[in-house]
Amino acid sequence: MASTFEAWRDPSDGSVAFAPRREIHQLRTKGLLSPDAVRLYAVEAATYEEAMAVHHLRMGWEPYRPVGTASPCPKCGAQVYAGGSGQCWQCGEPGSH
Repeated sequence: MASTFEAWRDPSDGSVAFAPRREIHQLRTKGLLSPDAVRLYAVEAATYEEAMAVHHLRMGWEPYRPVGTASPCPKCGAQVYAGGSGQCWQCGEPGSH
């Protein structure tokens, strides 16, 4: 159930893009990521919130704070952030709970 997220540094403006691997091509197509961007690293994570926590650590930023308050997944009871991605790390239940 894990997805791969990638961090890319764009030398055109010094920004760092962080997105699921499948969306990087779309960012380039829309001109939101220059052709000169360089991949910094990839993160395997079960949820967007988990990926962002690792991304913040690797970038040396403050700890990532998920949107909203955690609540139990209705399917398995694991903690999910319905105000964020709503993805359940344990059972993979997608969307908002």
